[in-house]
Amino acid sequence: MLSPAMSFDATLDRDGLTWAQAPEATLARISGTLPTPYEWRRFLDHLRPSSRPLVLWLRGRVWLGSAARTELAHAIGSSTVALLVSDDIGRGLATALRWMKTDVHAFDLAQLDDVDALLQLPSGLSLDLLQRVT
Repeated sequence: MLSPAMSFDATLDRDGLTWAQAPEATLARISGTLPTPYEWRRFLDHLRPSSRPLVLWLRGRVWLGSAARTELAHAIGSSTVALLVSDDIGRGLATALRWMKTDVHAFDLAQLDDVDALLQLPSGLSLDLLQRVT
């Protein structure tokens, strides 16, 4: 987790895919533009060997095509996923992933305490991970 001395600077926000990992969970953020094919494969390969929970934050109107949704569903496997979304496109992704038999739950950013509870994470861990990927 982040120490209280570490600062959060939103001006460092970058487009694309970033992720951070703690022993309890992985958090990934897709913002602005879709990841390059290389970044996407690297991320999926990172998810595959683990059953740890995933927090996936879609920042803005990010649309994953059907091939990317299918690849993500296979990489998620049996992990529980908290999808942080703020629009209908993100909620549509949650629905599509549930159709593919993944354990996905959609939340907005105001519900981070609920994310921690669902994934059985220490209180505040989702927020700490969000700050790492911003």
